[in-house]
Amino acid sequence: MNSRIKDQAYYLVALPRGEVMRWAAIFQQELAERYGVYDKPYPPLHITVGILYPGNEQELQKAVRLLDELFSRTAPFPVTITGGSCFAPPYKSLNLSVERNAALESITRNTYELLQAHRISAQAMQDWDFHISLVNRAFARRELTGEEYQEACRMLQDISLSLTCDIQKIQLWSPVFPPLSVVASFKLGSGE
Repeated sequence: MNSRIKDQAYYLVALPRGEVMRWAAIFQQELAERYGVYDKPYPPLHITVGILYPGNEQELQKAVRLLDELFSRTAPFPVTITGGSCFAPPYKSLNLSVERNAALESITRNTYELLQAHRISAQAMQDWDFHISLVNRAFARRELTGEEYQEACRMLQDISLSLTCDIQKIQLWSPVFPPLSVVASFKLGSGE
């Protein structure tokens, strides 16, 4: 078995666009520079909609084929950013909140059920708190101190924001960064 695959999580991510992406990038840069957390390039902004654990390269390729078919029949869908949120230690994640909606729930449920039906291990996302991570421990040069985390969290929670965009593309990422490792890219179809 390929050791690159065994026990490795792959992330299925929706890619925000337009004003959502613009504002997320502004907030990420502001936090990264203020607290000296990341070197450039910053981790890519995204919304996680699935996590899969293929046992080997064949399962990974099978998952890509299944997901390509699923997403070609899935219409683009809206996501709305509703302000800031924070995930407490040990995560110390500073985020933009993504409003849970029927389309997000459907895409995560359909993905999970499809992969499970083909015996590809995946994480059920029914209790997932959808978000765009701006800054967290992943890929950080250093971790935020407790005081920095509290300060940044208060700042984010004071943000009044309501932005919507249509998700038109989903990608499958290996959690290797930098550079970003895109395993597959899926353009959403017509919904038929």
